[in-house]
Amino acid sequence: MSSKNVEEIKAESRALRGTIQESLAADTSHFSEDEYQLLKFHGTYQQDDRDQRAARKAQNRDKAWMFMVRSKLPGGDLTAAQYLEHDKIARDLGNGTLRITTRQGFQTHGVLKGDLKECIRRINESGVTTWGACGDVVRNTIAAAAPFADAAHRDAQRLAKEISQVFLSRSTAYADIWLNDEKLDSPGTSSRPSEAIGTNEEPIYGKQYLPRKFKIAIAIPPRNDVDVYANDLGFITHVEAGEVKGYTVVVGGGFGMTHGKQDTYPVLAKPLAYVQRDQVIQTAVAIVTVQRDFGNRTDRKRARLKYLIDEKGIDWFKPEVQARLPSLSNLRRRFDGIRSAIS
Repeated sequence: MSSKNVEEIKAESRALRGTIQESLAADTSHFSEDEYQLLKFHGTYQQDDRDQRAARKAQNRDKAWMFMVRSKLPGGDLTAAQYLEHDKIARDLGNGTLRITTRQGFQTHGVLKGDLKECIRRINESGVTTWGACGDVVRNTIAAAAPFADAAHRDAQRLAKEISQVFLSRSTAYADIWLNDEKLDSPGTSSRPSEAIGTNEEPIYGKQYLPRKFKIAIAIPPRNDVDVYANDLGFITHVEAGEVKGYTVVVGGGFGMTHGKQDTYPVLAKPLAYVQRDQVIQTAVAIVTVQRDFGNRTDRKRARLKYLIDEKGIDWFKPEVQARLPSLSNLRRRFDGIRSAIS
């Protein structure tokens, strides 16, 4: 077990590199505890086969280590070819199962350490990334399912991709470790940070990233198929005359709780504001950076945005968000460029 807490591990990680690359090349079955914490940001969890635990322990043998690899699919957008490649990867390198998550991602289970780099590389070659699918960052942004070719559904899918691009970690660690620094860009997704992101500075996340994971959802009334009030940040579409004019913003939702810990509890997101369509990205960045600066970094069980808002109140939170909006004007050109590229 590591003697460091997660905040120390992140701060000393050299932009999420740690010693992952060195351990990946070593002839070992698993990574250290510090590396395990950083691997999450790269989209993989280190696990072991629970069915074998008791027998292996009785035989004084090490755990049967394996990995879950999570693909990040903004808005659940996936081509048929990408699905088929994921299915093949699961059969070639995993335990044959491909799991669809409630947050519109894919999970490949049972990957061994020796196959981990190949697994992540092949996912990227299909035009999908695992970068930021886990860890203390903005996770996969989910949006209303898109069987309808109307303005609201088209914009929800577009916005999910915009948000995903804006909150992608700028560190080149992912490309360096898993892709041999190859540039593998594809429309709508990014399998590695783009050339404009080729830096280890994190203008949004900072050196220690977020206190905990951060979830965003986009809903289209009258349906709430994304469970928008259970997310840290939710956007609810407002349509006039067949055109998306803006979004109602709700914040501080989350249904998670820890058994036996009474100061953890589920919370419905609270209404914050209405924003016009061209203000959505700036508003999202302002909200995330308030959580970055004020979220609980001493108790991870109470580190989600819902606890910050419950403790300080929505009347405290709103002016904190508003105060950050003018300072984001210099970032707007970059956001507009991302939107144009996605469109």
